[in-house]
Amino acid sequence: MPKITIELPYEALERIVKNYPGALIEEAVRKFIIDSLGGETRITQPQVDESKIQRFLQDMINPFTAKIDDVARRLGSVVEVLDSLSERVKNLEEEVRSIKSKPEAQITPQPSKEVKKSAIDVLKDQKVMYEKDIASKIRNRDAFFEKLRREGAIVIEVKGQRIAIEPDFWRDFKTSLESLSTSNESEIKEKLGRIGHNLLKSLWEGGLIYYDSINKKWKFTEEFG
Repeated sequence: MPKITIELPYEALERIVKNYPGALIEEAVRKFIIDSLGGETRITQPQVDESKIQRFLQDMINPFTAKIDDVARRLGSVVEVLDSLSERVKNLEEEVRSIKSKPEAQITPQPSKEVKKSAIDVLKDQKVMYEKDIASKIRNRDAFFEKLRREGAIVIEVKGQRIAIEPDFWRDFKTSLESLSTSNESEIKEKLGRIGHNLLKSLWEGGLIYYDSINKKWKFTEEFG
């Protein structure tokens, strides 16, 4: 019997072996070929057609070969895309290096200029400014408070220090004071707030205001008026 060497893909070989459980691979392939050609009696005849066997096997292999070719084509396309992307990245890197090497591309950050607030702007934020709190910061306090006075601030001298008051806050403070009919400190804080309470306390300690317990009113002294 002539010998034929056949190369089969693993998938085809696996399908053939499954049809003949327990048989060796060579035996399974032999039986598969014999069964496919109609039984063993046909291949024992000297006129067996080897080309027919090859065509049959080729028909089995072709689908797998087509799949492999398709995968190879797709893989080739992916490689082409990766090569193209690699070239683009390389060009971009060269452009970045070129831009960085130019003197005009070197931008020196400019320090932000902090806008210094004027004294009257600070007073608008704080509402009330006590001389004792700024004594260590302001060298010429006379000029400082005089400038505040010219810009509209209310400046009061109390117990050896000057107090500058933002004009709108001073107006609201006096309006709230007119409706304040108690000397209870917690109620005063609730009515006037922390800043208003501290101002009232400073005016009271300086003898510029007092509480009329008969009429239940806070009143400014004649000296202050």
